[in-house]
Amino acid sequence: MGIAERKEREKLQRRNDIIDSAEKAFFSRGFESATMDEIAEMAELSKGTLYLYFKSKEDLQFAIFMRGSDILMKIMKDNLSADSNGYQRLLELADSFIRFSREELNYFSLFMYYESSRMEALNIDQDQLQIYLKEDSPLALVTQQVIRGIQDGSLRDDLSAEVFSATLWSQMLGVLIVLNNKADLYEIFDLKADEILQTHLELVSTGSIPKK
Repeated sequence: MGIAERKEREKLQRRNDIIDSAEKAFFSRGFESATMDEIAEMAELSKGTLYLYFKSKEDLQFAIFMRGSDILMKIMKDNLSADSNGYQRLLELADSFIRFSREELNYFSLFMYYESSRMEALNIDQDQLQIYLKEDSPLALVTQQVIRGIQDGSLRDDLSAEVFSATLWSQMLGVLIVLNNKADLYEIFDLKADEILQTHLELVSTGSIPKK
C-alpha cells in the first residue's frame, strides 16, 4: 500500500470515527443538547480536526442521515425480487420501509426530520442534497419501480412516473409518521398498526393498478 493510499484510508477511517461519535451523542442526548466539543472528545480528536471534516453540527447530522439512508436502500434493494413486476416490487419496497421504521428507530426519526424539513432551511450543501434525492434516494428507487410497472402494464399509465412516485411516497411517509407518533391514540380504539398499514396498502393498491 502506497503512502497516498494509506493516508486516504486513514482519512476515511477518521471521518467514520467522527460520525460514530456524533451518532452516539445525537441519539443519546439529542441533536440540540450534544455539542461539537463533546463529539471531538468522544472521537479523541481536537475540535479543530473535527471542523476539517465537517463544517457544522448540521453537516454531521446529514452524514448520519446518509448512513441511515444507505441502510434503508440496502434493505430495499435486497428485498426486491428480480422476476417481480413493477406493482409487486412497490409492495416489496413498502414492506422494506415498514421494517426499517421498526428496526432502525433512531435512523427513522432522523429520516422523518429531513423528509419534513424545508430543503432551503437546512444548513447543508443543497447541490449534494438534490443529487441524492434525484439519483440515489429511496424516492428515486420507488420511481424506478413505477416506471417498470407502467412499462410492464402492472401499473396505470395515465399519470407521470414522477407524480405517481411522489404521491405513493408521501402517503407511506404520512402513515408511518402517524403510527410512530400516535400509536397510543390508536390503542384507545383497539386498532393495530399492522391492520392500518395493511389497509393502507390495499387502498393504495386499488388506485395504482390499471383501470378496466
